[in-house]
Amino acid sequence: MPRTKSDPPAALHSFDDFTRLREVVLGRGDHYTEHDADPSWRLFYFENVAPHLAGGQRQLPIPQQIVDELNEDVAAFADALADCGVRVLRPSAPGKNVQVSSPWWSSGATPPLNIRDNAIILGETIVETAPHIRGRIFENDHLKPHFTRYFEQGANWLSMPRPALAARSLDTAYFETQGIDVTAAMADEAALPIDGLGLEMVFDGAQCIRLGRDVLVNVANHNHELAYRWLARNVPDLGLHRLPGIADNHIDSIVCVLRPGLMLLRSPHYLQFLPEAMRGWEAIYPPPSTVPEQDYDAFGFVIPTASRYIDINVLSIDENTVVVNSLYPELIELLEQRGFTVVPVRHRHRRLFGGGHHCFTLDTIRDGGPEDYLTA
Repeated sequence: MPRTKSDPPAALHSFDDFTRLREVVLGRGDHYTEHDADPSWRLFYFENVAPHLAGGQRQLPIPQQIVDELNEDVAAFADALADCGVRVLRPSAPGKNVQVSSPWWSSGATPPLNIRDNAIILGETIVETAPHIRGRIFENDHLKPHFTRYFEQGANWLSMPRPALAARSLDTAYFETQGIDVTAAMADEAALPIDGLGLEMVFDGAQCIRLGRDVLVNVANHNHELAYRWLARNVPDLGLHRLPGIADNHIDSIVCVLRPGLMLLRSPHYLQFLPEAMRGWEAIYPPPSTVPEQDYDAFGFVIPTASRYIDINVLSIDENTVVVNSLYPELIELLEQRGFTVVPVRHRHRRLFGGGHHCFTLDTIRDGGPEDYLTA
């Protein structure tokens, strides 16, 4: 039987992204009224934002109407999840328009919207990851009441070492191997360096795909390599599968496992990066979208932090039910032809806030266990 809102919360248990979803944390976009385009932000979103930034712009205001519409869509998402029998938790409080600082830098705080990034649930263990962006350094504080409850119920709770994110902490190697010059992104770096620190551990939860005891891990630079080693030492019971630079960071708009043996994959190009056992899986390739990009000229604001493939960022309720952006009818039709029940949920400003339905959520309870999906 599906759980209801009145049921007592169960203990943490989430090994994959496709078995029956019982409980999820859904982010909040309140007060997401600007981007602070400090060098860490510019580098993280470089491929999407570079063509739209001129000079040394730092504060990029987001019109309130767009923020209000984002929050309307997130509220409708919460209702849709509840209608599917999923218990929906929210961050303890909305973000605030505040500056966050360290001895080395200052930046604007990011609200707890894309909560998939700063934490990953590995079975019955919470792992807080080490954010790439300075303004996100305290974002998980909004989730700690939930993490504390899971811990009190018996969950393990780990945190990667908090990165200093001082000058020269971030590795640009991925872009260099792609022939991309990121000099301009770092040109106005005003943060102080820390002598002897060098490149440090930096990593997001959305660099992982969970498959029972198997976890795919995107490693695109030395920051990620350090985090991969940390994961291997701290969660030794899991089988980590290194993906060699399938993307600069997140991979949940490239590959989405719908169920064992079937995945949503951006294009055949990405097969070469996957574990050999997955290369024989059936792949659904998303069709081109005919829905035009929203016209933002009247707002004077067009900074697409997410790629045009963000609508691949779907959330599975179970192995036959998937939440998809209602503004991507071509994917909805394709999945329905394959026998899936699609839950259409509108996400109007999907490219402006860096995430889709998978990014907005952290699934904390699913039915699946530590199966071996990639071993004979």
